[in-house]
Amino acid sequence: MPITGATSNLSVSLIEDTRALSEVVVVGYGTQERGSVTGAVSSVSAREIASQPVADATQALQGRAAGVTVTSNGGAPGGAAGTSIRVRGITSAGNNNPLYVVDGFPLPDGGENQLNAISPNDIETIDILKDASATAIYGVRAANGVVIITTKRGKAGTSTINLDVYRGVQQVWRKLDLLNSREYAVINNENRIANGEPIVVDRLRDPQALGEGTDWQDEVFRRAAIQNYSLSATGGSEKARFAVSGSYFQQDGTIVGSNFERFTIRANGDVQVNKILKLGNSISLTHLSDRQITSNSGEYGTVQQTLRIPAIIPVYRPDGYYYEPRGLQDNFVEENPIAAATLNNQRFTRNRALTTLFAELEPVKGLRFRTNVGADFIFDNYNAFRPTVPELRVGSDVYSTRYNLAGSSATSSYAPSYLIENTITYDHLFADKHQFTLLVGQSAQEFNYSNVEAYRTGYLRNDLQVINSGPINTQLANAGTINPPSRLASYFGRVNYEFAGKYLFQATARYDGSGNFPPGDKFGFFPGVSAGWRISEEDFLKGNSVLSNLKLRVGYGKVGNPNNAGRFAYLFAVNSGIQYPFGPTGALQIGAAPTRQSNPELRWETNNQTNIGIDLGFLENRFEATIDLYNRNSPNLIAPVPVSLVSGTYQDVNRNAASAYNRGIDFSFTSHNVQGTGRALNWTTTLNMSVFKTELESLGVGQPYNGLGALSGTIVRYDVGQPFGSFYGYVADGLFQTQEDIDNHATQSGAAPGDIRFKDLNNDGAINALDRKFIGNPNPDFTYGLNNTLTWGGFDLNVFVQGSQGNDIYNQNRYILESPLYGNSSGSTRVLGRWTGPGTSNDVPRAIAGDPNQNLRVSSYFLEDGSYLRVKTLTLGYALPAGLTERIAAKQLRVYVSAQNLLTLTKYTGYDPEVGSRGVDLGIYPQPRVFLAGLNIGF
Repeated sequence: MPITGATSNLSVSLIEDTRALSEVVVVGYGTQERGSVTGAVSSVSAREIASQPVADATQALQGRAAGVTVTSNGGAPGGAAGTSIRVRGITSAGNNNPLYVVDGFPLPDGGENQLNAISPNDIETIDILKDASATAIYGVRAANGVVIITTKRGKAGTSTINLDVYRGVQQVWRKLDLLNSREYAVINNENRIANGEPIVVDRLRDPQALGEGTDWQDEVFRRAAIQNYSLSATGGSEKARFAVSGSYFQQDGTIVGSNFERFTIRANGDVQVNKILKLGNSISLTHLSDRQITSNSGEYGTVQQTLRIPAIIPVYRPDGYYYEPRGLQDNFVEENPIAAATLNNQRFTRNRALTTLFAELEPVKGLRFRTNVGADFIFDNYNAFRPTVPELRVGSDVYSTRYNLAGSSATSSYAPSYLIENTITYDHLFADKHQFTLLVGQSAQEFNYSNVEAYRTGYLRNDLQVINSGPINTQLANAGTINPPSRLASYFGRVNYEFAGKYLFQATARYDGSGNFPPGDKFGFFPGVSAGWRISEEDFLKGNSVLSNLKLRVGYGKVGNPNNAGRFAYLFAVNSGIQYPFGPTGALQIGAAPTRQSNPELRWETNNQTNIGIDLGFLENRFEATIDLYNRNSPNLIAPVPVSLVSGTYQDVNRNAASAYNRGIDFSFTSHNVQGTGRALNWTTTLNMSVFKTELESLGVGQPYNGLGALSGTIVRYDVGQPFGSFYGYVADGLFQTQEDIDNHATQSGAAPGDIRFKDLNNDGAINALDRKFIGNPNPDFTYGLNNTLTWGGFDLNVFVQGSQGNDIYNQNRYILESPLYGNSSGSTRVLGRWTGPGTSNDVPRAIAGDPNQNLRVSSYFLEDGSYLRVKTLTLGYALPAGLTERIAAKQLRVYVSAQNLLTLTKYTGYDPEVGSRGVDLGIYPQPRVFLAGLNIGF
């Protein structure tokens, strides 16, 4: 509309189109419009992240991005247990973590809790690069995908102040049925008598006189608080923009003795110095403190001890100190889990400063020179203090304690990393049809690590819980480590070409060098290429009222994974502390000897990926879908290779001997069911699904090897033709009912009626280690997430459901829960249905002390279906009308209530079906059910 004198007072209102705003994605060293992307990229917006009040931003990705499997490793506060992210499944028997990039800074690999030092309120978008044509720009570190986090920045002409607050309460969503005192006595007496052992604890002789006893789950688990406060301010002009924020997050654990708190400060700024020069920064400071309890570790963490300790044992002694079980009096000698969780003061603290500074020069339009420098400083401290507790004597009864000597340990580590990058980007449109973008760059990054450890024992008092307050004990060795720097030198480039918005092409190359590998073999070349055809822009489809978007994509690339090779693992290894006879008497001496041969051919793992995708939109994109099919081949995976017995060494040598494949489908669908503007009804549904299959194709010169094990033996094994992480053990085949059954079966040492019958797989007439096979797969058939968002008037409702289907869980907790049949620990009421005679049970074995048949061995008996469907988030909010918010000078005010982990449907009998990516439940910290209320207010 032309502006004339008659229209000089024209008022123009713009309505925000959130779909259009989300069309720009970060692709590594730059951005692209969604319509021009030819690789496989998924994005999660700030709005989706904010809808799930979580400590660790990676948890907010669960079920939100196709091809991205997110599994919590436990419900410890602050996400301290870590969150496993697997981009398109797994490709290796070792490290499968993606590369994380925060505001252009690639983070060092730090396990599976990389992002719990970042406040989710500070994140603008998370973009996940999934296929090699997209990830090749990060080369040797990109085989497991790349997760790019972009934090919030100021916008020109818009100033905002936002306060986000929520508080809530948590509790475990499930408890297990455990034996009370009477039931425990019955089972314990029975297993002793069956093995010819006496009843040594007098009070167990009359089970009916014992009562219920201690409910240890009620003592260990508690209702716990969670709270978050975040204040941010953004604004600026065309010349200068800023975004500053501060947040405080605090979460008590649902297990006594555990809690977490985090303080974060962030300042992002951009300054347009003149027409050609722009400067900017991203600075983040974090302090977090995590009081830890032992969980998900072996079989002796707090959760396992809660299942194991009998109900006949009280929580406290007569003088109020925690009771410690005593063998003759209690039939049990292991630790009181409440004492272990509360008396042992184990605290981890981290101070982290992550900063990047950039300068961008644009001498002519479309030509940009950019320098980006950054540093990541990580200061970690771990302090543990174990107090002393006085011995108590009441008449002839002596309450001895395992806490008879106070001790302390302290570990401090410093892990700085540095980055410098220089890039040149040229972007130009020729003849209104030829869009050309060229990127070339250089990157250098250095990683360092050092630590010091100290130990003291014999403290005279419990209130001075610092390392230098204890006496020096020469029998306790202190230690320290200074690793030589690990360096990465890289050169990369990318070219994008687009013709008339229809035909798309991208080629990427990176030349990476790592100081961790042998001289002459430090560098590798990682290419990627992809193309796209926007068929909907062709004349024969353009403007079609039904098919509004149709784009085909195809890509190929090669990327690497250096994490499983180890630092300098190609070198010959000499270890000390080895004993050998020396001198005329043959006395043993301590010395050093070669233990591992060198392997100068050791290289990083690589995989070659092919991706074919299609993007669809119907009825003006009211319905949108994306489908990707991919194939990843890993031809040089690292596997341990046994050495010759005459080599003079004994350690297996890691070689690039194995190969594997990983194939799958990613699917996402969005339906704008009801489209309303303003305060009218609006309803959007999004469905994401991921399917993959992985298999170890060859071990080359290597041999099958064991992975994760536990008290019961090896659980995980790697072999040709099997998925990664497969469970390995005996096959249970019901129970022997009679002696005749045993006589007609293969020889099974220690077996009697009521014991588990194991299959003789090789038909050699004897049950032994040769009868083990692969019994289960921890990898799901598919994972999914379903998100529904409705808005009407000022109300908004979000219902998010996610789940996993077809994965197995090895429930190692049942090793403990069924141990009452064979020993003195407590366990599950399931053992009350034990076999007591022919036909009484074909599922729960007989009770007999010592377990002569080894019923607790690793077998399919402990394998369970890990599938689940979970209502992950249910949120109801209300935004006050503008007329009311204006009275307090606010732009918006929204209140909401939310529930997390509200409902879980599963056949799994443990605390939680989310047991981590390994699929073995070793006493995982249960995830809590959370109820909270919050307030968002903006000025």
